[in-house]
Amino acid sequence: MDRAPLSDAEAVELQQWLAGDPRRRGAYVRAQAIWMRSESARALGPQYDPTNFQPVVAPTPPVKRRRSFVSWSGALAASLVIVVMLVASLQIPTAYATAKGEMRAVPLGDGSTVTLNTATRIKVYEDEGRRRIRVLYGEVLIEAGTNATTLVEVGDKQVEASAATFVVRKLDGQPAQVLVQEGRVVLAEETPSASLPLAANTSASLLEGEAQGWQLQALSLGQLGRELAWREGKIALQGETLAEAVALYARYSDTAIVISDPELAQTQVTGLFAVNNPLGFSHAVADVFDAEVRHEDDRIVIARRR
Repeated sequence: MDRAPLSDAEAVELQQWLAGDPRRRGAYVRAQAIWMRSESARALGPQYDPTNFQPVVAPTPPVKRRRSFVSWSGALAASLVIVVMLVASLQIPTAYATAKGEMRAVPLGDGSTVTLNTATRIKVYEDEGRRRIRVLYGEVLIEAGTNATTLVEVGDKQVEASAATFVVRKLDGQPAQVLVQEGRVVLAEETPSASLPLAANTSASLLEGEAQGWQLQALSLGQLGRELAWREGKIALQGETLAEAVALYARYSDTAIVISDPELAQTQVTGLFAVNNPLGFSHAVADVFDAEVRHEDDRIVIARRR
C-alpha cells in the first residue's frame, strides 16, 4: 500500500486478514504510522546528514546528558503518539468485493445492507455519521436504512438515498445506471434546485459526451423484476438476442459461450435461467432453435445442426 495501490486480490486479502483478529487493525494502524514517518524522512533527500542539524553545545555532566536523552525520547514518543492519532483519525474505507460468479450480502448497520453482484467492487466510508458508498465497478443493490442519508458515488456523480432500495451499476462499455425499486432517491447536483428525485420503478442512465446528463425511463413491475433477478441467482430474458444473453453469461462465468452462426446469434430469447449454469442454458437454447452444443477446450459452442 505504501508503494502503490493494492490490486483487487490484495485488497480482498487485506480485508480478510483484518477480519481474522480484532488486534490486527491496531497493528495495521501502527504500520501506517511507521510508513508516514518514513515518508517524512525520505522527503529530507539523499544528501541529508543529521550532524548538520545538531546544535553545537558544550559538554555537560552525565546527569544532564541523561535528562536531555529522556527529554528527546519523550518528544519522540509524543510525536509518535500524534502520528498514530492522526492516522487513526484518517478515514480508512472498508472495501468489499466479489469474484466472478459470486454474490455477497453485507449488513452495514442501522438497518442498511448492500448486496454485491458478480465481479463487483465498492468502498464504504463513514463520514461523521453519514455513510458514503463508492461503486468502483460492477452492480450493487443498496437497501438504505431510515436513520441516516446514504450517499452513493458512481463516477463523478452522487446519489442520495434514505429508506430506499435501489441498484447502482457501473459496467464497462455501458452508461452508469441507477434503478429505484422503492423509497427516496435523489440524483444530487451542486445546487439543490438542480437535483433530481427519482420515483419508484424508475431507471436513470448517465449519458456521456455532449448530451451529458441523466436519461430517465419508467419501468414496469415485470421489467424491474427481470432487472433484479440476479438476486435470486437468475438471468431473466425477455426478447434479448442470443448474443446479448451470451454477453450476460460472460459476467458470471469464465466458461465462454460461442455462437458460431451470426443469424442464430440474432435470434431472440425469452426465459429464466440460472446464472451458474451456462451449459444448461446452452442446451435449452439448442433444443428450442434446433441447434447443437459442442465442447471445445474451455468453451461451449452453439451451432446450427448440419
